[in-house]
Amino acid sequence: MNRTQHEQGGLPVPYIAAWSGENHRTPAVVRHPSGRGIGFADEMPYDRDADGVLWVRQSIAPGSGRALFPKVHVLRQRRAVSRMLCQVCGADTLEQDPERQLFVLKQVGQPVAEGELTTAAPVCPPCALIAVKHCPHLREHVAAWVERPLAWGVAGILYDPRTLLMVPGKDLVKVSYEDPALPWLLASRQVLSLQGCTAVDLNDLRAKAVAR
Repeated sequence: MNRTQHEQGGLPVPYIAAWSGENHRTPAVVRHPSGRGIGFADEMPYDRDADGVLWVRQSIAPGSGRALFPKVHVLRQRRAVSRMLCQVCGADTLEQDPERQLFVLKQVGQPVAEGELTTAAPVCPPCALIAVKHCPHLREHVAAWVERPLAWGVAGILYDPRTLLMVPGKDLVKVSYEDPALPWLLASRQVLSLQGCTAVDLNDLRAKAVAR
């Protein structure tokens, strides 16, 4: 655990986890003056990323209130995915191994596939063992070393260009950077395409850690 990581109930709080003191402050969505997409009435430069994507607003106050383990903080997820930071401790995984990063995903009946899309950030091997032990979402999991985690797009709430109403659906909609629907999405996650995947059994990592 790094020096800035918080604990709650004797467990490390993941870097990407949201806290009860970090409120969503997203204003009403309006049609962008250009007519090509959505925006905020009081939009500020930091509401969009370098690709011009509009993002949910959320205050930044890690350690404020209670850790909301199942919920992900919008900006920290974005930072972790774009900068290859461990989603548990926040450390730079590229410094640990510039050639490949470890990804641990929820088990859906098959190994991590080449080109698989995910909003998950990488994880340090020691943190991976902690995550699968304590995170209910990862009790059944698959893992892979990934050589090229490539920025693919974003996920969020899609708005209808005609009515400006949210498109119904329970899950976040994934939209690539080349998709013409991108200007109509309010993003809350960055999405990666995992390339150069090699399956790994975390029990092997555990065995190596014990051997040391």
